[in-house]
Amino acid sequence: MEQAFSRDEVTIDFAGFSSETLHGALQEPLDKIRVGRLTQQSITMRILVPDMSVAQAAPVRMTDGEDDQRLRDRMREIMVSYTRSIRDSFAELKQLGLVSETRIQVRVHSGTPFFKLYVINGEDAFFGYYPIRPNKVVAQGETIEIYDLVGKDTVLFHHSLNDGESSSGAQQVQQARMWFDSVWGTIGRDFDLDAH
Repeated sequence: MEQAFSRDEVTIDFAGFSSETLHGALQEPLDKIRVGRLTQQSITMRILVPDMSVAQAAPVRMTDGEDDQRLRDRMREIMVSYTRSIRDSFAELKQLGLVSETRIQVRVHSGTPFFKLYVINGEDAFFGYYPIRPNKVVAQGETIEIYDLVGKDTVLFHHSLNDGESSSGAQQVQQARMWFDSVWGTIGRDFDLDAH
């Protein structure tokens, strides 16, 4: 992520489950901007996450494999919290005059994401699978055993246009951009972070 910020104009497209790991990955470069070790003209980010108002393949209860509104509410709260924090950090950088322009857009779709994808500056793609594992979570004051998508330790595979135009890495980046833009522009729906 820090390499993304070696440019004056940074673009990041993220598709995944909650944006929690994206939030964590951004902390170091944002701190370096705050102390003047990195300088950017603009930062543009698009975040594509599932619509937790509709049933998902996961998370679901372990006991019967069924959807549970409490689990979806919990995941929506996690996504909104981390994504608001990213937006607010960007706004702070602009307010302080450290970055001229910041823009963050969030869209949701009705599919369950089984992978996470970062497309950085249109040239590098990082892709990793979410394993589904048993987990215990507290939702609305009750401990629930669930099958959960686990992304914190996901191995990310790196692909780059710098690998050469006909390389599989360049093709992966091109396909990742095409996939992201296709979902963003068709079934992706704008999500207002302040309305939730």
